[in-house]
Amino acid sequence: LDHQVKVRGFRIELGEVEAQLLAQPGVREAVVVAQEGPSGARLVGYVCGHEGQAQLEAASLREQLGAALPEYMVPGAIVVLQALPLNANGKVDRKALPEPAYAAGRDYEAPQGEVEQAL
Repeated sequence: LDHQVKVRGFRIELGEVEAQLLAQPGVREAVVVAQEGPSGARLVGYVCGHEGQAQLEAASLREQLGAALPEYMVPGAIVVLQALPLNANGKVDRKALPEPAYAAGRDYEAPQGEVEQAL
């Protein structure tokens, strides 16, 4: 099957993004999916690190991908897992992947000034 998706008007080959994730140091497995959200489709990356190595940092992976890929191809969220869920055939079960916490690590900041409050 073709794993090409359309996100915000751009055609994206998920395999290209997965290949860039796999090229990052410490990444053992990677899967990228397009998930529908309230604001439209969004790319989400799921990665597993090598055993015995330091925990992968989602923010640093996004930064490294930003240097290698156009901005529209960088996943909006990267979820670090111990292992990818597999189906009975041993393939990645994309429907069993957990929902990302998009707001994780971001504190709420109240609008400041009249302009921000109006927006």
